[in-house]
Amino acid sequence: IREQLGMAVASALLLLGSSASALVVVPRVAAPTGPSLAPEASRLPAVAVRMGIFDQFAKAFSNEDYSTSAAMYEQTNARASHILVPTEEQATSIKTQLASGDLLFDEAASRFSTCNSRTRGGKLGKFNPGTMVAEFDDVVFGMVDTGVDFKPKHELGEVVGPVQTKFGYHLIKIETRTMAGFDFRQQEAARGNL
Repeated sequence: IREQLGMAVASALLLLGSSASALVVVPRVAAPTGPSLAPEASRLPAVAVRMGIFDQFAKAFSNEDYSTSAAMYEQTNARASHILVPTEEQATSIKTQLASGDLLFDEAASRFSTCNSRTRGGKLGKFNPGTMVAEFDDVVFGMVDTGVDFKPKHELGEVVGPVQTKFGYHLIKIETRTMAGFDFRQQEAARGNL
């Protein structure tokens, strides 16, 4: 196997020609010899190649588990459900029924919402900041500066509203939220710098 690897490295150096200088080479103590090496390889100096660039390929295709660290690699996004109604009184009445347990959120969305999402129980799917109108975005992605760190304005699962937008009055329930560590837009907005 060692001889075959040496032959493969030697062939690669021949194919690279002048660009072989981009590879880092380290002198070997003993040059490989024997009939198994190709004649072209015997003309090369005795070197062992340290595969700097190839190590990067190996790292890129390594089998690391990123499933538990989505926030490091995923953009800021959220999943939410809402109930859209034309009047504030109707939104307040529905919120009261939700709080008392008389209605489930998806059931209320199916019965009362004027949005097409009512067929999915009010679920809007995954979206990023700036996708929804500003008032809606503020409920889902808004942050508060506590002086020590930044916290979301509203907790997951909390029914927020009524929130007035140009479409009517919303009751909003945030299901999931991922705030990317590299996304400082919401923090700057909480400070009043945006």
